[in-house]
Amino acid sequence: MVHRPRVVLYDATNGDHTASGYVDPISPTESEGEEVYNPITGMFERVGLSRYSKSGFRNQINQYAFQTTPPQPEVIYPDRVRRCAFLREPTTQIMLGAIAGLLLGMILANLDVSDNVGTLVNLPGKVFLQVLKCFVIPMVFTSLSTTVADIVLLGKVSIVGTRTALIFTGLSFTGSALSLSISMLLRDLVPHTKGVVAETSSAFFSILCENGNFFTYNYTGAALCSATSQDGTTRFEFFDPTRVLLNDGTASTAATVSMQITDILNQLVPSNIFSSFEQDLILSVTTFAIAFGAAAVKTSSRESSPLLDVLKQMNKVFFRVISKAIDWSPLAVMSLVAGSLSGQEMLGEAARHVGILVLCTVLSIVIFELVFFPILLWVTLRKNPFPYMRAMLPAAMFALGSSSSLVTLPVTLRCVESTREVPRSLVQFVVTIGCILHKNGSAIYFPCALVFLVSTSESAVSLGWLQLVLILLLSVLGSMGTAPIPNSSVVMIYSIWTTIYPSDEVPASYSYLVAISWLLGRLVTVCNIVGDGYVARIIAEQIEDEDVDDCEMQ
Repeated sequence: MVHRPRVVLYDATNGDHTASGYVDPISPTESEGEEVYNPITGMFERVGLSRYSKSGFRNQINQYAFQTTPPQPEVIYPDRVRRCAFLREPTTQIMLGAIAGLLLGMILANLDVSDNVGTLVNLPGKVFLQVLKCFVIPMVFTSLSTTVADIVLLGKVSIVGTRTALIFTGLSFTGSALSLSISMLLRDLVPHTKGVVAETSSAFFSILCENGNFFTYNYTGAALCSATSQDGTTRFEFFDPTRVLLNDGTASTAATVSMQITDILNQLVPSNIFSSFEQDLILSVTTFAIAFGAAAVKTSSRESSPLLDVLKQMNKVFFRVISKAIDWSPLAVMSLVAGSLSGQEMLGEAARHVGILVLCTVLSIVIFELVFFPILLWVTLRKNPFPYMRAMLPAAMFALGSSSSLVTLPVTLRCVESTREVPRSLVQFVVTIGCILHKNGSAIYFPCALVFLVSTSESAVSLGWLQLVLILLLSVLGSMGTAPIPNSSVVMIYSIWTTIYPSDEVPASYSYLVAISWLLGRLVTVCNIVGDGYVARIIAEQIEDEDVDDCEMQ
């Protein structure tokens, strides 16, 4: 309901009350900034002349309008509500869910419960992951399609748009390569004991015949199926000099490189996009979304595009559903953590892997933000970059508290504009596009998380150079399709895993990623929004004034 302020007119000469009434608010039009005596406060206040059609009167030369709104009663909450207000914070709820899941999982592990109990405890978390899996791929499609369409619409700012896209992509690749290198270097700090292969290259086996007897040789050397039980005569030795059957899966990678490259190309150019949606192939969906978004704009007028409007509305729907699903994260975290710990025999090793994940992520972000970016700004600007970086501190602190790039966007705009080093139109363009398209913090976090999942996987998952290239490529593309909302990175990690390892289930250690997303997600958000501000300053140094004017026209 629109509030209708009460308007009171006073004579400017003596302060006498002349008229009053409740009217619809209309913006001031004339003599803006005049000082008017307000008898209520006994002071002269700067207000503006206004017209109010429904009140039946107009201001004269010696009369001024002073707007007052009825006082709103203060809402007094009980003390117990104020004391428990922090419990309604999503971060607090996720932390409590992680702690509850940790305690429950340790209790179940000590009681040595059956696998059925662990499955039941893990069931709510599995349902939560299924919901995310159902909506994340469609959201990636609509998000990337609308983002590409918006970029294509910026026809007159081709120079600004091209440089912005190139810098965004280059920074994302640099951040992903940095974090992937650090993750691979620090991965061996925790002993990886699974998948150990025996040194012997031979094995023994017996052959069971159709008649129920075992295959053997008699004293004459004839082969017969006459042995009723296994003994020394039914035991055969299998010798494997090339170790084809007794390796851990990495030695045979070279033999299948051509097959893997073919599979990647098939994903880049899918023959059936609906099959790609069904199989959660994010690489196929990404390339299709880019082409679809660009074509949706080219086949319609700039003023109206019904297809683009539908895509934007669908993106809002998926965004809404995933936001509501993430509200159930505390329960899902408790279920996933407790279910995974109930069958975990080496809790200490799992904790060390989580510590390595946090160390890799924090170290990568610190190097990228406090070493790489200052050097890049100094090379570009040829002056001390730290005053400009200091101006971004309010946005960084707000992002640390909100854990959302979208919520922090107004603060980021204000911080960049306060430096007076970037034109306002350029700030609006680069930072707004960067909030959607440029998430170098997510591109840094994804390789660390994927290496962590591979290290803690119970199955024999290979991590060869081809998988590393896929991790690098999908981390950059996945960061563009990640929603700028809290805890959305864990959703994209799930999809990237299923793309690289389609035949392997997501490890149970995925629950640890969900449990610590409240912490790492905040650091990722800080990296995202600060990077947008730095890119705006770099582009402002490189482009001409007429390019900025064209950007402002758009």
